[in-house]
Amino acid sequence: MAGHSTSPTSSVPDRVSVETHIERLRKVLEPALRTRQTEHLPLDPQSGNGDQAVTAGRISASEVIAPVPLPGFDNSQMDGFALRCEDVVDLGHSFSLPLAGTVPAGTAAPNLPAGHCVAIMTGAPIPSGADVVVPVEKTARGFDVLDAMERGGEVPVHFTGIGAEDLLPGRFIRRAGSDVAVGEVVLQSQEELTAAKMGLLAACGIAQVDVLERVRTLVMATGRELRRPGEPLGSGGLYDANAPLIRAVCQGFGHTVRTAMIASDVSADFQAALEGLLVEHHPHLIITAGGISAGAYEVVRQALAERGVQFGSVTQQPGGPQGWGKLEHPGGSAAVVALPGNPVSCAVSLETLLRPALVSLDPGCPAQRRIWVDVGEDLSSPLGVRQFRRVELRAHDDAVPTAVPIGGASSHLLGHLARAQALLELREEDTEVPQGTRREAILL
Repeated sequence: MAGHSTSPTSSVPDRVSVETHIERLRKVLEPALRTRQTEHLPLDPQSGNGDQAVTAGRISASEVIAPVPLPGFDNSQMDGFALRCEDVVDLGHSFSLPLAGTVPAGTAAPNLPAGHCVAIMTGAPIPSGADVVVPVEKTARGFDVLDAMERGGEVPVHFTGIGAEDLLPGRFIRRAGSDVAVGEVVLQSQEELTAAKMGLLAACGIAQVDVLERVRTLVMATGRELRRPGEPLGSGGLYDANAPLIRAVCQGFGHTVRTAMIASDVSADFQAALEGLLVEHHPHLIITAGGISAGAYEVVRQALAERGVQFGSVTQQPGGPQGWGKLEHPGGSAAVVALPGNPVSCAVSLETLLRPALVSLDPGCPAQRRIWVDVGEDLSSPLGVRQFRRVELRAHDDAVPTAVPIGGASSHLLGHLARAQALLELREEDTEVPQGTRREAILL
């Protein structure tokens, strides 16, 4: 076989806590994610292959240093007139200065003659010799004087309502490098690219960015009963909900996802499909759904236990049965996360177990969104089990929302999960939870 594992055992009979299993997942995920390669992508789609341009949410692979200052030169913060404070500081609240020219944005700055002013637009470079910009609103005629200047002759600009604060040196001038200095780190390694950071890189003239390749995830739904949506069901058939559900969640993690449905309970069929997918896809992460419990046709357990993947149980409901391990393939190493077959168990496990493990290793994976809620009705939960109940949230003005359970705790109630807005977390000691008790919930 092309794949194998170095893990010595295939089963762990004892049930472990949620936190212990998250740590197990971290240990198998970390070496797999560490093998991700660097991609050198253009920042601007117009500068190369637009399909390959970097997008928000990608993770930087290296530090980026500002090659230029921001702003790149002293420029005006306002539309107005640039002048020299010492020329007018003793002239009172109203005075006039002859107009020496105009500076639109994108043009070179002229020299400012002593005792003159220059019309200047927002973002235009400050003329040499000027040390303050007075807003156009502080003049009698505004920019109408520009028309008079074009007709020739000396044109006075009448300034009115001028206070001491209007003539403070540097007022309404953006100094070069006041935002970002040359040599400053503008993007850390392992940092998520946001829209603002992409704008900053562009403003610094950065044309290309090194980013980590996305996590490649292979999703394998298993079971002889599975049918693809649109196919005839036949006797005993079920439409596969797990692969689309897991794919959507993992895409939300920032992964590229390949799905496969193995409609067989024969270990050899699963092994053959897996080998082909490993060679083709070179995944960093393999997620299986179904076939890991104690039944007679547990194809995933049968196929992967002999390759060192371990199986056990977590003190969580739904989502108790779990598997974890690693497989080698021609492209490197893949972490294996084996989930139960019920779609609700899959969804809850992804949120409560896999997401926390990924967040600590991959900055691109969004963290859980937890809030406090008041329980909307009396609830009971098994001692020693962390139960996650599907709930709707009812908001109150400036108050903690109420979590109203939808259906029961059964793991087959996918319709109820689709209606839920959150998972209410009942801790291991929460055997009886009266209405109004405050608990945490995970937003979906």
